[in-house]
Amino acid sequence: MNGNPRLVFSDIAVCNLKRKPFRAGGLIFLVALLSFVLFGGSLIAFSLFNGTDGLSKRLGADILIVPQGYDQKVEGILLRGEPSAFYMDAEWLGRIADVEGVRAVSPQLLIASLNADCCSMPIQLIGFDRETDFVVEPWIRTALPGALSDGEIVVGGAITGKVGDRLKFFEREYRIAAKMDNTGTGFDASVFMNMDAARRAADDFVAMGGSLTIPADAVSSLIVMVDKDYTADGVSRRMNEDFDYGNSGIVVVSAKKIVNNVSGNLRVLVTFVALLAALLWVLSVAVLAIVFSVMLNERKREFGILRALGITRKRLVKLVFLESGIVSLVGSVAGVFLAALLILPFRSYIHEAVRMPYMQPSIGQFILLVAASLLLSFAVGPLASLLSSRRIRRGDAYAVIREGEL
Repeated sequence: MNGNPRLVFSDIAVCNLKRKPFRAGGLIFLVALLSFVLFGGSLIAFSLFNGTDGLSKRLGADILIVPQGYDQKVEGILLRGEPSAFYMDAEWLGRIADVEGVRAVSPQLLIASLNADCCSMPIQLIGFDRETDFVVEPWIRTALPGALSDGEIVVGGAITGKVGDRLKFFEREYRIAAKMDNTGTGFDASVFMNMDAARRAADDFVAMGGSLTIPADAVSSLIVMVDKDYTADGVSRRMNEDFDYGNSGIVVVSAKKIVNNVSGNLRVLVTFVALLAALLWVLSVAVLAIVFSVMLNERKREFGILRALGITRKRLVKLVFLESGIVSLVGSVAGVFLAALLILPFRSYIHEAVRMPYMQPSIGQFILLVAASLLLSFAVGPLASLLSSRRIRRGDAYAVIREGEL
């Protein structure tokens, strides 16, 4: 043969696929579906793992103290940023601090805002004490090392606005002093202010006809750090014993339990996605192998002509490999592109749908996921052609071809 054999084989492979556009399109669609599931499922699973890791790092506290009946509300705030407002007497601050094994305790005040200029729905306002806080303060300090005045707020990464902008809550304006990076947790849709500003916002809320009456010295929750010589479970049991569990009006919530619940749900979801991807991968290989086998049987005359021109059985196998490679490459790229197009712009909607912490991967992690998904989905075509081209390698196909020519 004259010219570049690789170029000729590429032209032949492309022409063969163009001759049967419906069949080629079906094969490409199958590989694209596999690639879509592999990449899309991996991207969502990785984002959930990132979100769970972010929750574990940001949660900080060992124990949470909330009014009785509101333990599920706390999970909604932490995991999904669902606005809530509940209150208990501030005297619990001193009582909890006196429990053996408690190293530190700090109050928080929660107000569920009305619709604000920054958002299309109510968001969570969180007041915290910068002097005693050990959960929010270390996170905020990186972006705002200085003081946070009564007229300033720190907003989560999902809140619209930049540093210096002003947002209005309950007819009062606040200046954005800092904006935090996305964490994949409910903190992304929250607004933080110092405790004095939060109490003033609570008064504004009541003045505007808020549905709750907020005592002047109320707090919403207490975050507790356990001394290193004690365990969170042990201190929790001691609190329940000291305060007559079920009748005290408070609930002791284990932060570890919240993270473990999320991790358990995540493992179930990831296992389902992995099984679905594995099943689809095996089915794709099987279907493509059957289709390529039928194609080989239909193309006896074509292969006979190529053999008559001096093409070896080895080169015929390479031609089949090349065709399957083109199908796999186009399908893999199309599936990854479509998955990225449908998943990346809709992070907030996916977050709400799965109801778990969700944080999309970094650029490096994203590139790794793309490469792995392309590799696994691309391997389907060549592997299927390898299984279906055994007849060519054995020489049986050529014998049948010659018989058909005579």
